[in-house]
Amino acid sequence: MTHYIKETFTLHKFKRLIIGETVGKFFSFLIGLLSINLFTYNVLERKDFHNLFGLLPRKEIVVHTAPHWVELLFAAVIGFVVMELFYFLIQLINTRWMWERSKRSYISFKGKMKRKQID
Repeated sequence: MTHYIKETFTLHKFKRLIIGETVGKFFSFLIGLLSINLFTYNVLERKDFHNLFGLLPRKEIVVHTAPHWVELLFAAVIGFVVMELFYFLIQLINTRWMWERSKRSYISFKGKMKRKQID
């Protein structure tokens, strides 16, 4: 049992997990924030009595085309999908790296066994 625990909870696996989660969550947060911009746009204030019919500088107004809860829901869903996609890609890269590493070690082991049989 202790052998299993030592092999399962290694420093390399913890680093890989922390990096994968951090990268995935960071990019999902950024994409979620940027997805809110799909529902908003900025316009300049019209000439009106409030800005003395254009003599004072115009303010920039943010116009929301969807309710606030729809924006947040959309950002959360998009962020979750991006997080899972990044986590999947990181797992795929790590799996391929482990496959290449194990294949190289198998080939070197096979070569050592052949050399031992020849000797």
